[in-house]
Amino acid sequence: MSRNYSPKTFLRQTPNHILREYFHRKDLLKEVDFDKLGDTEIEPIFEAIDNLPEKQRNSIEADFRLINEMACDKGTIVIIEEAKSPFHNLNIAATLGEMKNHYERAFWAFLNHPRVFEVAYDLAYMDSLGSWSSHKVGTGLAPAVGETDKQNLAEGVSEFYKKQGRGQRCHVDNYLRQQPERHCYFVYPEDYATTEIGFDDEGKFYHRLRKPAFEVIFVYRPESGILEVSAKGGKKVVEALQEIFCKTILGLDGLPNLEKRHFDLSILNDKTLKFVTDPQDGIETVTITMLRLDLPGIGNRRITLEASSSNDKQPVYTLIEKALNKANIPLDKAIIAKAKIQIQFASREGKKGKSLTFEISNTDRCTLKDDPLDQIIKKYLEKWGFERG
Repeated sequence: MSRNYSPKTFLRQTPNHILREYFHRKDLLKEVDFDKLGDTEIEPIFEAIDNLPEKQRNSIEADFRLINEMACDKGTIVIIEEAKSPFHNLNIAATLGEMKNHYERAFWAFLNHPRVFEVAYDLAYMDSLGSWSSHKVGTGLAPAVGETDKQNLAEGVSEFYKKQGRGQRCHVDNYLRQQPERHCYFVYPEDYATTEIGFDDEGKFYHRLRKPAFEVIFVYRPESGILEVSAKGGKKVVEALQEIFCKTILGLDGLPNLEKRHFDLSILNDKTLKFVTDPQDGIETVTITMLRLDLPGIGNRRITLEASSSNDKQPVYTLIEKALNKANIPLDKAIIAKAKIQIQFASREGKKGKSLTFEISNTDRCTLKDDPLDQIIKKYLEKWGFERG
């Protein structure tokens, strides 16, 4: 997530009453009469913050940046989702719906339900990730969620990364998401030490040793039996992490030797392919906008063709026919290795329909994320014939 942050814009968008509550809890800005300020009269607030000691200013900015990231449609949706979960059992949708804007909604959750906000922030970050590795491990498994189980996962991941000279410490958080059910484990191994250069609160220049953490996310879907992993590294790294998760959390002997889930794009050789959808999902059009073709013959030869939407329902095929005809290669002889697909949703309640674009490759890679619209499309990958295994 990386929403633009501007201190003055943030203050203008946030109602004064909620800023007053925030600073009252911190016992700061007592000299500012928030009740007498207009909605966009933020200069007295900005100047008062600017006059605070650096440590307090930094703390305020850190809070504001977190809230700013969640001050959007997706942030509000995830906050409501997490509040409704069995861990909190809170129905705050009506309360948030009456508020001025997303800044007020995110700030209110930050102040009044900090744990909901904290978890929602992690889940929103997870939703923003667009590249997952997946493996079929079996349906209906019951993931372990006890403290000992999470510690076993942390130790397993830690031991794996110690071989790379990092991962001495490791922390695990787990969350349950619904519709569809997903068991999410956020794992934070310690990264390589680094030196931070800067100034302390007294203005003295320093070199400070810092040990940051990096992130590995596991998502198990009981209904489909799929284990997804978001982690940096190649195939060997991902499979090693999947095996650790299977042993420590799913109670398996190791990574199951089931037919590996992968995507088969050969169905796109048929340019008349129909993408059948359910009316309740509100999908208006499905358009192939890009295809990467691996060509037969000696050497690694490939061609990528991309076309924007036009009156032609699938314009990229027109480009392919022209290109392959010149090369004298029939489409069914080329291997479709990657595709970009654009989904146009129908307008609802007077609002223009949203558009979603994702890429899928003929291995196990797909850039669909985890937010509600992406969830709709994920269920069609098997129905349309892309998913194998």
